[in-house]
Amino acid sequence: MLYRIFRVTVRFALKMFFRHIDLEGLQHIKPGKAQILASNHPAGFLEPLIMACFFPRSLYFLVRGDIFENAFLRPILLATHQIPIFRFKDGFSKLRENKQSMNEATSVLSENKCILIFVEGSTNSVKMLRPLQKGFVRLALDAKTVNPENPIEIVPVGINFSNSSVFRSDVMIRLENPILLDNECVHWDNTQQSAGITTLMKQTFEGMEKNIIHLTEGTRYQIMEKMFLLFEAKENRNVISEVSENDRFLLSYKAIATKIQTLSEDQIDILRKDVKNFSGDLKSHHLTMQDLGKSIPKWHHWLVLCIGFFPALIGFLLHLLPLLVSFLFTRTNVKSKEFYGAIWFVTNIVSTILYYLVGIILVVFGVLPIYLLLVTPVLGYLARRYYDVMAGFYWGRTKQLLKFRSLAIKLYDQFITS
Repeated sequence: MLYRIFRVTVRFALKMFFRHIDLEGLQHIKPGKAQILASNHPAGFLEPLIMACFFPRSLYFLVRGDIFENAFLRPILLATHQIPIFRFKDGFSKLRENKQSMNEATSVLSENKCILIFVEGSTNSVKMLRPLQKGFVRLALDAKTVNPENPIEIVPVGINFSNSSVFRSDVMIRLENPILLDNECVHWDNTQQSAGITTLMKQTFEGMEKNIIHLTEGTRYQIMEKMFLLFEAKENRNVISEVSENDRFLLSYKAIATKIQTLSEDQIDILRKDVKNFSGDLKSHHLTMQDLGKSIPKWHHWLVLCIGFFPALIGFLLHLLPLLVSFLFTRTNVKSKEFYGAIWFVTNIVSTILYYLVGIILVVFGVLPIYLLLVTPVLGYLARRYYDVMAGFYWGRTKQLLKFRSLAIKLYDQFITS
């Protein structure tokens, strides 16, 4: 019950937080089958929230065991299908509890349910796939041993964020064809099992790599991000938020990363120089590369800009308190960029819920009129839509923007075809 309540609430909040949520390959998630979702882990705990809310079946999760020590969180974690896994730094006494956790995870698969595992073993906000840990394969083999006739699939998953700590950014998820465990694996001897684990990990890595923006050369990361902006100038994507089954943008970003990876150092130096010169020209005309991906407003957008200003301002001011609480809490307590967006997102949900609960209490005691409580969420939604219009459109000289967008497209096409 709590899982379903959280799913509805968090799904709505995620659509408010992210501008575009692209999902591709959801047909590989099949109700009634034992499946392990093998995913990368770039952004704290935003990934499990997104997958739990937008994937077409209930998920179970392997999570850090130390958070179960919190007496308040423990019942919530258990009610939302989370299974603790302890690490060496948690102590040997806690490590012994992993046997029970693995038995529970095996039981989940035996009941033809779906479990999500972050197979890199830790979280790191990088645009690349890191080496995989063996635990997910051993779990699959254990579940297969317990019930040899039960088909078990490993589904490679790639999740990609444009910037997980920025409001109204994008997230792209793509799933690859499942890897079905052979029934013969239950009869492997030690040598065969070692080779089989290596093969399954290789297949999973290759499947995940197809779905992840992957650039191993860290010194080229900045120029890759600049080429992303040039691509966005060419595509000029709709500023209105959407949840779509569309992998076109992810595949284009992957193609850019692959191209950046294969260029020689001399070619990279030339590309950096061309982009630097182009950025300098933009700056001299009071433009940024982010501006190039914005839409050109039509008359009704100007109308929205004028008419919607005061309702949006009121909606923003009415929600300023929970926004400030979540922002200040995150800014003060979170130092890791991997967890910044996730903590900000969750504290925003919690502070907003508490804010509305206080509002309900004040209405019950006659301190506030009920119409104010009813109109507040509507005005908050309008404020978010107004933000999208303001941030997604370019309100300056159209002719100047079109000129530089044309140059940006030319520079991008030269890069992609060279």
